[in-house]
Amino acid sequence: MKHHRNNILAALSGILLVLSHPSFNLFPLAWIGLVPLLIAVTSAPNAKLAFKLGYISGLTFFGGLIYWIVLLYPFANIFVTVLGYVALVAYAALYFAVFALFVHQLPRKSGMSFIFPAALFWTGLEWIRSWLLTGFPWGSMGYSQWNNVAAIQIASITGVYGVSFVVVLFNAAIAYFVISWSNRLRAIKGVAFPFAIAALSFAYGAFCLSDSGSANGSVKLGLVPGHIPQAEKWKSEHAPRIFNRYLGLTEKANAENLDLVVWPETSIHPQISSGRAKAYKIRLSEALRNGEIYLLAGTAVREADNKVYNSVLLLSPEGENLGSYSKMHLVPFGEYVPFSSALPNFIQFETFAPGKSINLLPLADIEDAEMGIAICFESVFPDLFRKFVAKGANIMGILTNDSWFVGTTAPAQHLSAAPFRAVENRIPVFRCANGGFSCIIDPFGRIASLTITPSQLDGVLVEDVPLKNHQSAGITLYTRYGDWFPILCLLVSLALIGHRNRNWVQSKLRRAA
Repeated sequence: MKHHRNNILAALSGILLVLSHPSFNLFPLAWIGLVPLLIAVTSAPNAKLAFKLGYISGLTFFGGLIYWIVLLYPFANIFVTVLGYVALVAYAALYFAVFALFVHQLPRKSGMSFIFPAALFWTGLEWIRSWLLTGFPWGSMGYSQWNNVAAIQIASITGVYGVSFVVVLFNAAIAYFVISWSNRLRAIKGVAFPFAIAALSFAYGAFCLSDSGSANGSVKLGLVPGHIPQAEKWKSEHAPRIFNRYLGLTEKANAENLDLVVWPETSIHPQISSGRAKAYKIRLSEALRNGEIYLLAGTAVREADNKVYNSVLLLSPEGENLGSYSKMHLVPFGEYVPFSSALPNFIQFETFAPGKSINLLPLADIEDAEMGIAICFESVFPDLFRKFVAKGANIMGILTNDSWFVGTTAPAQHLSAAPFRAVENRIPVFRCANGGFSCIIDPFGRIASLTITPSQLDGVLVEDVPLKNHQSAGITLYTRYGDWFPILCLLVSLALIGHRNRNWVQSKLRRAA
């Protein structure tokens, strides 16, 4: 009976954590979501069962969070999408299992010896998951708090990982309180310090939100997502209608005399950007010249090396290319096929090559102002994103195509990373998403009320956005040092593991003697 109870508790944690993320957005559940798993693990009779409980929780969480991978089958073989979904869920769930195994080994005589190591190790594991096997940081605990603005301000110091740490710390404190309830005084003493840290993180957030900072001028942006269905984007017969749609919406947005118009990822057909479709290239140049428009847009570009890149271009009103950036962190099996020489090509278009460098683009005709652009999946990698700001960007953009997953929770989950990128670097962020959510985010992670949702087919967003002032605001601790916090958490965790194993080995040797 106890075995079944623990299995249910482990699965319950996975369910609670799914509900804490978009589109459910019940973010308070994340603060107690791990408690059932922690209680189950501490009562597990051996390490093998603890590992199993963690794996059950991980399978439940990731299985419910990223179900939308299966729905890629209109664009790929159904066998491949199901296989990819199962493999990714099975892999990601291992992090829960390893965490549970670690927690099972922790002493529970004091809160410090149980609560803090649990939070440290979880945070270190999230960092490993962000880069191992190309990285999959989707569903990190911190992202559940994306619309809990006061809670996420510590990300300017620690990155999103610091928010994960505090949330897991709180969970571990609650679990410790429950399992130590027979000794109430010990239970209360054990949770006092972790609760104080959680309270201080909120107090720090409130303090940050009371200071609006200063700006270095502003830029008037017009976001034109277009919301073109994915089934139509790559088909040449739809190119004229798509092109006309973007031109019409751009004219609508530019009625307010914009500094910059933004189209989303891969919004310009490659034949137009390459000049092969001359009539459309001429029409685009005329529209830019007549409206005095600077245009930032995504397209596929074939370079001199004959490789195709997922790029963004900045075009002047004269049609001149003022700069470009090519996506560096590609999606495995979505934009390229790892080990392609040994595996069939499962995707239905030519694969992309990774970009080679972090490039800043001039910001229209605003003097001494530059912008950085993250393309789609890149926006969930904080260490890559911060490098644009460290290089001097005054504003950051995210151009994405989320139309692969319209009608699922994926576009909202993708959006949840963007406020963290703004807070981590204290920089305004604009997000232009085909089939997703387009919005402006201030340096404190607050999303402007004017948000274009996937259902607003003719929506455009026009807003005057203040630019980051590097001289007065400086750069944040996270922008300067990157993932220092989760690395520190991992190192401390490994030191604790080493210390515990040394004691275990010494005790075995003493017994043998």
